[in-house]
Amino acid sequence: MSNQQPRSLPADAVAVVASSDQNYAMHLTVMFTSLIRNCSDPARVYLYCIDGGIADSTKTVMEEEVKKAGGKGIDFVTFDKSRFEHLPTIKHITSSAYYRIAIPEIFDESVKKVVYLDCDVIVLGDILELAATDISDYHVAAVENLSGHTYKQLGIPQDEYFNSGVLLLNLELWRRDDISNEVLRFKQENPHRISTNDQCALNGILHTRWKHLPLRWNHQTGLYRHSEQIAGFDPEEVREANLNPGIIHYIGWDKPWRKVRFHPLAGEYDRYADQLAESPRPKPTLADYFQAYASISRLKKLWRCEKNKRWYRANGFSLYE
Repeated sequence: MSNQQPRSLPADAVAVVASSDQNYAMHLTVMFTSLIRNCSDPARVYLYCIDGGIADSTKTVMEEEVKKAGGKGIDFVTFDKSRFEHLPTIKHITSSAYYRIAIPEIFDESVKKVVYLDCDVIVLGDILELAATDISDYHVAAVENLSGHTYKQLGIPQDEYFNSGVLLLNLELWRRDDISNEVLRFKQENPHRISTNDQCALNGILHTRWKHLPLRWNHQTGLYRHSEQIAGFDPEEVREANLNPGIIHYIGWDKPWRKVRFHPLAGEYDRYADQLAESPRPKPTLADYFQAYASISRLKKLWRCEKNKRWYRANGFSLYE
């Protein structure tokens, strides 16, 4: 995949990989900023961005912001994008979502394990804690998906279907079993079973070969709903995930960089976006609020958001507002 030489790393280093195009580049920068700010030893963290078409001037700003936060900078990985451009995309997700499939090709065989993160996450926990998870017997570690019923179309049980926005990858096993090509083949041969970009294909191949991470390492909005999807979890684990999220994942259309948001923890994005020289979130106007609240369904979302915010305040969570 990469047009550059495979990377090697010091023995105690932790590689964190994300991918972005120009549209998401500064949101990725906010994510990297949160990761570095909350890391106990940033010197051990090496950040990689698979470049889906980021302007050189934007890369310069991204590097400056990450270094300002205390990080080493960002290693931008270039590659032949045509490998993925023929694959279909869904809704707001672009073809860059597929790039994570080829992550093992970025590194040489001395690198055994890497963390992958989507752009629409904020890291509040210590990434070194997540990276230390033992996955020697698993191809990947992840959190069960709580934000939809895509597992039904795929034809696997709910508790075997993971969310691909936060992944800890065992590169040794991926290389040994040629997982990258297996996932692409599954995607092409099973279109009737797939309702996401690459997440369903990853699960189609790995649904019996992944380690369950605690819910706090991929906080999803499904945690706010009393449904069959969270009924199987210990209520204390759900509470811990809500009050002490290690990674917040803003799944779906309600991104924290929208002018009007309905996620009760959207302010955690602002907490780190406001540390940048220029926040990538546009400022809402009164007209934006009127437009956003012009339907009963949106007013219900607003009511639920405010209800959850009250719960957070009552339980001592310091919301950034």
